[in-house]
Amino acid sequence: MYCPKCFNNTLRICSKGVINIAINGKQMDAGRFLFNLENEEKSKQFKPALKVKVQEFFKWYSNFQNKEPINLVAIDTSDMMCEHGCVITAKSKFSIVDILLSKSELLELLDQEANRWGIEIKIAEE
Repeated sequence: MYCPKCFNNTLRICSKGVINIAINGKQMDAGRFLFNLENEEKSKQFKPALKVKVQEFFKWYSNFQNKEPINLVAIDTSDMMCEHGCVITAKSKFSIVDILLSKSELLELLDQEANRWGIEIKIAEE
């Protein structure tokens, strides 16, 4: 990934950090979770943990009276580092889609939960 400071392809995700999940601009108080990619065993825990957070969101969102179709999903982190040592601020947000989770896996997970909770999804294909 390209570093926003030096513009080189040297940006990498940190081995530990926090992932934020916002759907349609809404984020639950518990809409973030810690990740740890230090070893293979801990890396395997990432996708199940993400699935639990998405399930929690859909359960929470299903209780809304005026539910809009889901059209925007942001799963991001500020826990990135540049191999050249550039300072990446905590305000910077980088999508983890196609880094830690493929877009097709994310869409499949969203579709499963949307069907389970009766929520419409209208995410534009890019």
